Amino acid sequence: MIPEELDRAIRHDKEAGKTPIAVVATAGSVNTGAIDPLAEIAAIAHRHNSWVHVDGAYGALAAIAIPEKFSGLKLADSLSLDPHKWLYQPLDAGCLLYRDAGAARNAFAHTGEYARALTSDPVEGFAFFEESVELSRRFRALKLWLSLRYHGLAAFREAIQRDLAHAHQLAQQIAAHADLELMAPVDLSAVCFRYRGTGQASDNDLNQVNPKILKRVIDRGRVYLSNASLRNRFCLRVCVVNHRTTDADIDSVVAEVLEAALEVAR
Repeated sequence: MIPEELDRAIRHDKEAGKTPIAVVATAGSVNTGAIDPLAEIAAIAHRHNSWVHVDGAYGALAAIAIPEKFSGLKLADSLSLDPHKWLYQPLDAGCLLYRDAGAARNAFAHTGEYARALTSDPVEGFAFFEESVELSRRFRALKLWLSLRYHGLAAFREAIQRDLAHAHQLAQQIAAHADLELMAPVDLSAVCFRYRGTGQASDNDLNQVNPKILKRVIDRGRVYLSNASLRNRFCLRVCVVNHRTTDADIDSVVAEVLEAALEVAR
């Protein structure tokens, strides 16, 4: 997000008689792990009395390992996290944090009044918010609580630091190979790249060959890659979010992609 454009858009809406109620920033985008300038965004939004939500489902948990990359995160009014993505938890475990819990309760106030009108329970203080929109649900928090208590926060911090190091290790290997091309900066643990070969292939040609390489890599069964589209360019994507990943796993990626490219070319 470009802060100047955000400010311009909010001013434009207000001049048109519209009320911008919220700004949603990203702390680690899904495709590339990009992090918005959170402090600048929060300052602009709060200046216009807008709520600031940060989507940190994938990336924000890395703040326990590299807090310097998440400057301004504490200014968010709400923050979403998915421990099943980068705290190594099984599906599903989502989390929504509020800087002021009272604001969340106020948001549910009218729904709570409606719920009280429907219930025969005379107990004072019944709050729909305490149940949440989902109502009946599993005790998802237990697995996360047990993991943190058993392993300790330091173990998770170190595991995330290793994931980050593995992503940079892979990025360096890709950058060093003439047949491969990095497609975005590596801010967290997502690495987007493509096979370009030694010729002068067009983007259209590369958009045709790289999906075939991806399919071949997966068919070979040694490493698993996903994909992303950046500026209409098909990319191979590696996202390291497994505490069992080793240096050898990372070292195998480039070789697998090059082998798959040779097989596709035959």
